[in-house]
Amino acid sequence: MPNSAPQPYFLLPTSLWLVLVGILLPFCAFSRVERLRATWRTDPATSMVIGWDQVSGGRPVIFYDQTDHGQNTAAYRFQSPPSRAARSKAMNNVFARLEGLQPNTVYYFVIQDTEGVSKRYSFKTAPDNPNERLSIVAGSDSRNHRLARCDANILVSKLRPLCVIFGGDMTDDDSDTEWREWFDDWQLTIGSDGRIFPIIPARGNHEASNEPLVNCFDVPSEDVYYALTLGRNLFRLYTLNTQIPSGGEQRDWLGRDLQANQDVTWRMAQYHQAMRPHTAAKYEREDLIAQWATLFHKYKVQLAMESDAHVVKVTWPIRPSKDPGSYESFIRDDANGTVYIGEGGWGAPLRAADDPKPWTRSYGRFNQFKWIFVDQDKIEIRTIKTEGSNRVAEVNPNNIFEPPYGLVIWSPKEGDVVRIMNPNSRPQTPAGSNIAQNNTSNVANISPDINGNVHIDYSLSETAQVQIILINSQMQEMARLEYPSQIPGPYKKSLDLSKAPSGEYSLIVKANNKLNRRFVIMIP
Repeated sequence: MPNSAPQPYFLLPTSLWLVLVGILLPFCAFSRVERLRATWRTDPATSMVIGWDQVSGGRPVIFYDQTDHGQNTAAYRFQSPPSRAARSKAMNNVFARLEGLQPNTVYYFVIQDTEGVSKRYSFKTAPDNPNERLSIVAGSDSRNHRLARCDANILVSKLRPLCVIFGGDMTDDDSDTEWREWFDDWQLTIGSDGRIFPIIPARGNHEASNEPLVNCFDVPSEDVYYALTLGRNLFRLYTLNTQIPSGGEQRDWLGRDLQANQDVTWRMAQYHQAMRPHTAAKYEREDLIAQWATLFHKYKVQLAMESDAHVVKVTWPIRPSKDPGSYESFIRDDANGTVYIGEGGWGAPLRAADDPKPWTRSYGRFNQFKWIFVDQDKIEIRTIKTEGSNRVAEVNPNNIFEPPYGLVIWSPKEGDVVRIMNPNSRPQTPAGSNIAQNNTSNVANISPDINGNVHIDYSLSETAQVQIILINSQMQEMARLEYPSQIPGPYKKSLDLSKAPSGEYSLIVKANNKLNRRFVIMIP
């Protein structure tokens, strides 16, 4: 302070200085690197962007390697200075764009600056092989309720997905304080071993502009619409921006990119505001149907995640239509439709799920995100209830697709797993069903009653895990019921097929993954 009087100081015994140094040195040795995040700009198999808030210190360098060297920076084979820095939301956002990496590989890293060395973290690149199954978490709308947001973040750390698809509305007012808190909470997604899982973000209506997406996540497009492919040609994700015009340049880009990537097995879109929200409190987005849904149908986008409404929904496969039988510009089409999921619930205020449609499969109201598995044969979607993350164990690192102890998977009457089957893949029946197409033994022909219900019976000779699977004439799985442990004896079940389209269906009962009974159902 200018012209201030000299402050008195005191001499301490040498022994006390040594004690103080021993206490303070571990804290002084760490760099002030906080609020870490990982994203992708280019090929997820060979690149990674590591971002952080440089709270203090200078001249940061990231050291990385496929071998864990702890905080010994001299042992790491690779290093990189920052590629970009941006002051945004009262944070000094620094990004190291790492390229030339090996696919499906864990890299360990530390960040060194003039104040010390960070903790050791790690990340994993995406596979470059379409035969590798993917695990993905997808959700959105984390504003307002930090406890609920932290619950979902902790579950990410325990499920250890390849990446997180996030559909926007990170904060409520887009303020500096809220963003710093959001990134503080995002640190809870980091695995117990220091693994950072990449986020693929979209812009929501509570982001006042594109700026925080560009300067806090280093997204590959200043317009915040872009696409990334995972698993070589297995899965391409389109991130769209509902807060800028849906037509014009954005629609033209979407059409061109979809047309150019028809060799990809699966195409998924994420964006914030829903075309047909499942709450009456939100307005419709007719423009998105005209500009995007028509392209989804034309170029076979099989899955779309919507957000914003803060309710839970999964639709049957649907396509745009004004034909008889359509409702609000969509009609169910099990062979050629898109499954729409959503609509937020990562901590934002929940709304009433009071606007279901005839083509809605399941809907509800609770905090949730989707846990998505992708392979060449199918996409599987589970809705995870995120409250009570402290009661959930971590996945087995040797089998990240097995739900850990305590995980609560929503189980509506339509089934707890939504499966989108690949009609061009082998096998076309659900994996493990052990069903031959020409097997006519133990087959019964049944029809729905006047209320559209079908009634089946089967018998168990031993305690078994039972699955009842409905398959349409295109060999697509339409519904599944699972009973984890049924004791020996006879059983009778009823299924409501009143909303199923006309046609022939197969209903398969499996016990411990073996065929128990098979029914053929004709729906007039």
